[in-house]
Amino acid sequence: MSMALQTGAGRTSWAASVAHVLDTTLDTIALWRQRALTRRELSRLDDRMLQDIGITHYDVECEVTKPFWKA
Repeated sequence: MSMALQTGAGRTSWAASVAHVLDTTLDTIALWRQRALTRRELSRLDDRMLQDIGITHYDVECEVTKPFWKA
Protein backbone atom coordinates (compact mmCIF):
# COMPACT_ATOMS: atom_id res chain seq x y z
CA MET A 1 0.00 0.00 0.00
CA SER A 2 1.45 3.38 -0.93
CA MET A 3 1.96 6.18 1.59
CA ALA A 4 -0.73 8.22 -0.15
CA LEU A 5 -3.33 5.57 0.62
CA GLN A 6 -2.50 5.13 4.31
CA THR A 7 -4.74 6.76 6.86
CA GLY A 8 -4.81 7.25 10.61
CA ALA A 9 -1.80 6.09 12.60
CA GLY A 10 0.20 5.26 9.46
CA ARG A 11 0.11 8.87 8.34
CA THR A 12 0.98 10.14 11.82
CA SER A 13 3.88 7.72 12.02
CA TRP A 14 5.13 8.82 8.61
CA ALA A 15 4.85 12.51 9.54
CA ALA A 16 6.65 11.88 12.83
CA SER A 17 9.42 10.07 10.98
CA VAL A 18 9.82 12.90 8.49
CA ALA A 19 9.81 15.45 11.32
CA HIS A 20 12.47 13.45 13.18
CA VAL A 21 14.70 13.23 10.10
CA LEU A 22 14.26 16.94 9.46
CA ASP A 23 15.06 17.81 13.10
CA THR A 24 18.12 15.58 13.08
CA THR A 25 19.32 17.06 9.80
CA LEU A 26 18.86 20.63 11.02
CA ASP A 27 20.64 19.82 14.29
CA THR A 28 23.56 18.35 12.36
CA ILE A 29 23.80 21.39 10.09
CA ALA A 30 23.70 23.70 13.13
CA LEU A 31 26.50 21.68 14.77
CA TRP A 32 28.63 21.84 11.60
CA ARG A 33 28.06 25.58 11.35
CA GLN A 34 29.05 26.08 14.98
CA ARG A 35 32.23 24.03 14.51
CA ALA A 36 33.22 26.11 11.48
CA LEU A 37 32.57 29.35 13.36
CA THR A 38 34.44 28.21 16.47
CA ARG A 39 37.44 27.09 14.42
CA ARG A 40 37.50 30.39 12.52
CA GLU A 41 37.44 32.29 15.84
CA LEU A 42 40.17 30.04 17.26
CA SER A 43 42.40 30.83 14.28
CA ARG A 44 42.14 34.56 15.12
CA LEU A 45 43.43 34.30 18.69
CA ASP A 46 46.76 35.95 19.44
CA ASP A 47 49.67 34.44 21.39
CA ARG A 48 48.53 35.84 24.75
CA MET A 49 45.01 34.46 24.32
CA LEU A 50 46.33 31.05 23.29
CA GLN A 51 48.59 30.98 26.33
CA ASP A 52 45.64 31.95 28.55
CA ILE A 53 43.62 28.95 27.38
CA GLY A 54 46.62 26.65 27.39
CA ILE A 55 46.94 25.69 23.74
CA THR A 56 49.71 26.06 21.20
CA HIS A 57 49.79 27.23 17.61
CA TYR A 58 50.23 23.59 16.67
CA ASP A 59 47.00 22.71 18.52
CA VAL A 60 45.22 25.51 16.67
CA GLU A 61 46.56 24.37 13.31
CA CYS A 62 45.43 20.79 13.98
CA GLU A 63 41.94 21.98 14.91
CA VAL A 64 41.34 24.57 12.20
CA THR A 65 42.45 22.26 9.39
CA LYS A 66 39.79 19.68 10.27
CA PRO A 67 36.75 19.55 7.99
CA PHE A 68 33.61 20.99 9.60
CA TRP A 69 31.99 17.56 9.83
CA LYS A 70 34.76 16.11 12.02
CA ALA A 71 34.70 16.56 15.80
